[in-house]
Amino acid sequence: MLGHKKILAGLHKTMENNNVSHAYIFEGPDGIGKRETALSFAAMLLCERGTERCGECQSCRLFAEGSNPDFQEIYSKDKSIAVDEIRNILKGLVIRPLYSSYKIIIINDADSMTVQAQNALLKSLEEPPPYVVFILTVQSSAAVTQTVRSRCRRILFDKLSEEEILEILRERYGARQPEWDFMISYADGVVGTALELAESPDYLDARNEIMQSVNELLVPGKGDVFKAYELFEKNSDKIEFILKIMLLFFRDIIIYSQTLNYNILINSDKKDMIVENANLKLSCLLKCIDAVWSAKRGLEYNANFQLAIEVMLMKIKDSYVYKDSQVY
Repeated sequence: MLGHKKILAGLHKTMENNNVSHAYIFEGPDGIGKRETALSFAAMLLCERGTERCGECQSCRLFAEGSNPDFQEIYSKDKSIAVDEIRNILKGLVIRPLYSSYKIIIINDADSMTVQAQNALLKSLEEPPPYVVFILTVQSSAAVTQTVRSRCRRILFDKLSEEEILEILRERYGARQPEWDFMISYADGVVGTALELAESPDYLDARNEIMQSVNELLVPGKGDVFKAYELFEKNSDKIEFILKIMLLFFRDIIIYSQTLNYNILINSDKKDMIVENANLKLSCLLKCIDAVWSAKRGLEYNANFQLAIEVMLMKIKDSYVYKDSQVY
């Protein structure tokens, strides 16, 4: 676990001081690494040698295989966790742990528990068996009832630094790749987003195609709106990602045109394309950004997909006004 070392170190310290809480709330954005940290903490608690994850004892081996009877994990189904799921997991709490000093229950997306499910959990949080540790992962603890929240030790997960995400990418994939600068910037401190991009070549392929298509629209007499739309239609399941890519592309052109600095570009692996458009007027680029935002807002309010995208593309194609020319 390369991310959130400070959090893990603090949790390890509570184990050394025999100050482990009976319940935790791990709070932070989706993909920030809450579940991975919870699993690492659970592995340390379950190790028969205490405060370590030796990987050799019976408990560690079973945990690695996903069959440790002292560990249970709940996932959100159909966007919520029902009361019956909580009741089923609570039934086994009366059985003492078989291998270690603890029984660990991780409830992922606990902020999706129904009120009835939270009420069912509350009694166990108020009077837990001494060997039980609950770990609730949430995006926002505000979605958890105050009575549940008050009985848990809350741990906030901050976004990782670019250096930390780069370290994780290197650990997993080896030598640095040209597109990593983009992935790290796009992830905005959420390591899960960076890993999803690294493991999903379809997203990077879509990025390349979209940027090339938009780049052609910015050249007078070049680029076909309706041909470009076909590309958007093909990638309609990634439309939120694509619109953000476009905003970042226009952002980079503005940044470079104002600073001539490659080092602060998000799409640094596309710098040739960005430099090519550096002579565009600021008013042109702002119109392009406004067109993308208008399409994004329209789609959020269920506007017709084809109409929203074609209007956006037409506005981009019609917006170019060059700094040193009279081309309108």
